[in-house]
Amino acid sequence: MPRKQFDKSLPRWCYNPPEKARDIAGTLGEIRGEIAGDNKPSWFHNGLDIAGAYGETARFVRSEKVLRPVSVENFSTLRELIRLPSLGYIHIRLGRDKEDKPFGDERFLFGVEPNLTGVTSNLLINSQMQRATVNNNKGKLSGVRVRRGAKFEAGEAIGTLNLMNHVHLIAGGSGAEFNALDALIFPNISDTIAPTIEKVLLFDENWREIETAGSNQRIKLAGKSRIIVRAFDQMNGNGGKRKLGVYRLGFQILRADEKPITDVVWTISFERLPDADAVKLVYAPGSQSGYTPQTFFNYIVSNRVDGGSAREDFFEAGQLEKGFYILRVFAADFFQNNTMQDLNIEVVK
Repeated sequence: MPRKQFDKSLPRWCYNPPEKARDIAGTLGEIRGEIAGDNKPSWFHNGLDIAGAYGETARFVRSEKVLRPVSVENFSTLRELIRLPSLGYIHIRLGRDKEDKPFGDERFLFGVEPNLTGVTSNLLINSQMQRATVNNNKGKLSGVRVRRGAKFEAGEAIGTLNLMNHVHLIAGGSGAEFNALDALIFPNISDTIAPTIEKVLLFDENWREIETAGSNQRIKLAGKSRIIVRAFDQMNGNGGKRKLGVYRLGFQILRADEKPITDVVWTISFERLPDADAVKLVYAPGSQSGYTPQTFFNYIVSNRVDGGSAREDFFEAGQLEKGFYILRVFAADFFQNNTMQDLNIEVVK
């Protein structure tokens, strides 16, 4: 069948109309799972979630050619996906509609299970034959593949959204993912909402919380401490309860009269996806998102995590002279909206 021509030069979203901004439901680097004492599984979210409706057609955001011998995985699951050289698309019924019927696009090659009436072939056949086979109840789709070298143009259909109701868009190759907001251009996107800092906490090296002796006193510090910031972001168009991860975090030390002693030190950044084993260097206990009823992002802002670099670190109060100071923490989103919050501290010797 002839393929519809699309303007490949224009930025677009992964749905039609291509210029209509969509709700961002998840960002790069958010925790998935939970950081808890019983070692529950936890990992980094490696893409950008773009919300859509169940059964809505998802489309390629730019032109690419399939280069992997196996580019499709997890057929007929909620994590069905296709990976191309620089982008990946997850949570899609590839090449078929919400009723599981093939589009008729011959680049998607489906396997057909044998049935109970003597049909025994499960060879890959073209999509037009598959549609007739499935419609006549002579077989059930058992898998899908896309041949290496197949090319897809921006705007062409990938498939339809499954029950996850969003496209999980991955920018970059496996193990080298970077932030899709930075890598791609989405038309009419805007964000004027600064991140929210819910609380700032200090812990010692052994994860004992450091508190004040009284409500009118400053927190006293003498040695190493961990800075924990509970924060989240939102974007224009998000629902009121939506909590997104922030793009970067950091801190600064000021004297009690607010004269800076240090510049702002940005310690955590999600320009690129951190290494998988760095999740517990970014997120403190109590962090949870994605598969839990509530969302909490407790960032360990005293640690240093930026792309492939990750290490444990501390705020060392002992390097300051005795006296009163302000610990100022920052949370920023990709669109350079910033929020700060102060914590009064006293350095003792």
